[in-house]
Amino acid sequence: MNRSGKKTEKTSVRKSVLGAMIHYVELGLPIIPCNGKIPLIKDWQNRQPPNSEEVEKWANNWSEMNVGLALGSTSGIIGIDIDGEAAISRLKKLSKGDIPTTWSFQTPGGGKRYLYKVPDGVATKKYVETLEGDHSEIALLGDGQQTILPPSIHPNGGRYKWYKDKSYKDIELADAPQWMLDLMTGKITKKAKVVKQEAKEDNGNISDAEEVFERLSRRCTNFKNALEIQKTKGLAEGVWFMWVRLLVSAGHGDAAMEFSKLSTKHDERSEERVSKLIDEMPNGGAMIRCITFSCDECDVEKCFCKVNENEEGNITNSPGSFIKDMTSILPPSDTAYRPYLEALETVAEYDIDEDGNLCGYDKKGNPYTIANFVAKPELEIIRDDGISEERSFRIEGLQRGQSLPAIDVSAADFLSMNWVMKAWGIGASIRAGMGKKDQCRDAIQNMALDTEKLRIFTHLGWQRLIDRKWVYLHSDGCVGSDNITVEVEKGLQKYVLPSKVNDLKKAVNASKALLEIAPKVVTIPLLALCYLAPLNDAFKRAGIEPNFLVWLYGGTGTRKTTTALLFLCHFGKFNGKTPPASFKDTANAIERKSFATKDTVLLIDDYHPESSKYESEKMAQIAQRILRMFGDRIGRGRLKSTIEFQKEYPPRGEAIVTGEDIPVGQSSVARFLGVEILQGDVDLEKLTEAQNKSSLLAEAMLGYIKWLIPQMEELPNTLSEKFAEKREHFQKSAAHGRLGEAAAWLAIAFEIMLEYFKFAGVCSEEEIQILKKESEEVLTALILKQNSIVNEEKPVEIFVKILKELMISGKIRVESLKQIASQDTLFTTGETIGWKDDNFYYLRPEVTYNAVNKFLASRGQKFPILERTLWKQLDEAGLIQTEKSGEGKVQRCPKKAVPKKVGQKETERLRLLHLKRIALDSEEK
Repeated sequence: MNRSGKKTEKTSVRKSVLGAMIHYVELGLPIIPCNGKIPLIKDWQNRQPPNSEEVEKWANNWSEMNVGLALGSTSGIIGIDIDGEAAISRLKKLSKGDIPTTWSFQTPGGGKRYLYKVPDGVATKKYVETLEGDHSEIALLGDGQQTILPPSIHPNGGRYKWYKDKSYKDIELADAPQWMLDLMTGKITKKAKVVKQEAKEDNGNISDAEEVFERLSRRCTNFKNALEIQKTKGLAEGVWFMWVRLLVSAGHGDAAMEFSKLSTKHDERSEERVSKLIDEMPNGGAMIRCITFSCDECDVEKCFCKVNENEEGNITNSPGSFIKDMTSILPPSDTAYRPYLEALETVAEYDIDEDGNLCGYDKKGNPYTIANFVAKPELEIIRDDGISEERSFRIEGLQRGQSLPAIDVSAADFLSMNWVMKAWGIGASIRAGMGKKDQCRDAIQNMALDTEKLRIFTHLGWQRLIDRKWVYLHSDGCVGSDNITVEVEKGLQKYVLPSKVNDLKKAVNASKALLEIAPKVVTIPLLALCYLAPLNDAFKRAGIEPNFLVWLYGGTGTRKTTTALLFLCHFGKFNGKTPPASFKDTANAIERKSFATKDTVLLIDDYHPESSKYESEKMAQIAQRILRMFGDRIGRGRLKSTIEFQKEYPPRGEAIVTGEDIPVGQSSVARFLGVEILQGDVDLEKLTEAQNKSSLLAEAMLGYIKWLIPQMEELPNTLSEKFAEKREHFQKSAAHGRLGEAAAWLAIAFEIMLEYFKFAGVCSEEEIQILKKESEEVLTALILKQNSIVNEEKPVEIFVKILKELMISGKIRVESLKQIASQDTLFTTGETIGWKDDNFYYLRPEVTYNAVNKFLASRGQKFPILERTLWKQLDEAGLIQTEKSGEGKVQRCPKKAVPKKVGQKETERLRLLHLKRIALDSEEK
């Protein structure tokens, strides 16, 4: 691991210690800060539980502190501390098996700690027994003592770890057993010497010597060599005694005797010495360590894969551990397995055998193979899109000592375990049998307890971190913090902001200069939109998220795309001719991009007429989808095959659409603000100069974002007040409420931009007032221009316009009610849809509506509303005559007597649309 990796890991561990301390405070424990195992505060024995403010103060004073717990009456908690195999045996003897399940953890040196609740008012003293073997003892800790708690770090780098399902999160703290209280209160006196353990029963507890020799030789080269020497010429007495003692302490007295008998040096004295050892250690005892046989750390690591150290930093590995339990699994010696073994250290259900197979145990404790490989997560990846999180796990593995390639597995796929064969081939096998896949999954999950977590943001724009800090994300990192990872799709990777602003005034001047590359009716809304985008999150939090887009339209050669890309350089490197989105993309692709480009501007390029009817309709559909996405701020609802709703992707930024034309439909037209660019509008000389300075635009935006960061909490209130005022102002000129709101959002963004320009020293107060006035004039002009387009797209206007066109062209006609004689059909054309008199056209409702719809269908269009809604709108416009029934119900197609046939006096009463003649005849008059 490189230095930065170690630093990250160390920081992560320290954060976990601090987090644990907060939890302990919540439990009411009298914790104390420690340097290693030494308390850092005075009178810690009488400390009351601290509060969170004290803990934060400790963290500021001692960045690498451990967490200690004062024991005894102060906390109401006492503990058992055991080190070494002899201590485990002694605990069984003292307790007679009465060891209640309670909070318990492992020390970095391989020791064990148990914590128990002590009754109120009971004073407890420390009770210690020092056992045979180095650093082997049992201690009962009470008043005046303290213990280090997980996840503290030992000076040797090891960590204190809660046993699985034995932490304060999993179980209640158990009451101290009576034998423990008796020892700590003096009711049972401590013996001067450790009592010998009871002898083993004779029925089958002695393992076969040859099996012991073979197993120990397989893992300990020193013993293998000693065995050969013992068989030939015999070992020197000192070396002989060490190996004999090791065998006895591991519980193999018979093997020790057989080992001695292998040499001709074995005599009566030898037999007596071995017998004495067996008598002294009938159940085994403290085992001689590897270092006693002159093995160094490297030697130990080759045999054990992992070097164990006690709290003093001494190596505690012993060759006897290989034969202590002859039925246990021998771990692999390959050091590549070390992290896997460490990860399973506190998981009793699983082991790794010599061949690197993952193993479990049946109910009788017999091992069996689960898989012919081992795997563990090295990284938990959290992909955060700002709304939801998707988790995956980077899993690495080993098979017969060979690395298996790391693979990223989604949380959903992980549970099935089918990814194993897909990633690692047919050779990676989970054994057949009930639950083996589930056991393999469980073992992998249990090895993930200390896995590093990597959060990857998959969107641009503002993000509030866990510490409530605001940062602004771009594809190469973020503004406002370090060590933030961002990954966006390939098409959005150009959204990159620089790491710093070299010259703020110069950068902002470059941004301001864009106002001059074309008429301000073009540049003001485009520049305002760029500075509106970073305000989007604040507007949304205020409940007034912008819901429009800017539609930049003009003929071929007007340089609309070039102009739009130049403005987009505020957010990244868009010097080429490739926009981030276009009408060649699918609607779904554009939807995903609009979701990811949070608080920034998405350019969707090239809406143009197509010669093919299919292509034209397809482009129109995409345009409508885009307008509804940004106009309603919703994604498209979809169902999964399970009839569950899929995730939606609503737009979270702003958009510029470029095209040769604008879309039709009243509601569509109200969802965008049209900006027309004409031939010759763009000053090519100023355009070229601005393009040469385009890199400064991103610096200007970086400065703007940094300027906004301290304001992010208060911005929603500020924007809310401004919006109410501006909307009221622009609504006076708007034919549709949406247009007034769009102008209000742009006006506010433009004014805040000017405040930033003033901060950067490029705008005087006088110039700000001039530009504000210009912006209001421009936005009002855009509204008025769009009003006419909106009115043209009103269903009533469309209906009247098409009806008039059909009558003039002779495709439909109406009969005069004054006419008596039959008309000559040679001089009349078109379908008869009704009658007329001096005041009204009396039209057949369904026939008339169908005629208009048929006309639109021939042009690949459809009437925007149903006939009933149309009659209602004609009524509201005062263009039809209606009548009310006795119950007050409005009848928009009253009955009218009309001839049954042309030229006949006989009449019939039909429900007809009474359209006022002024509706169709006004222009002619």
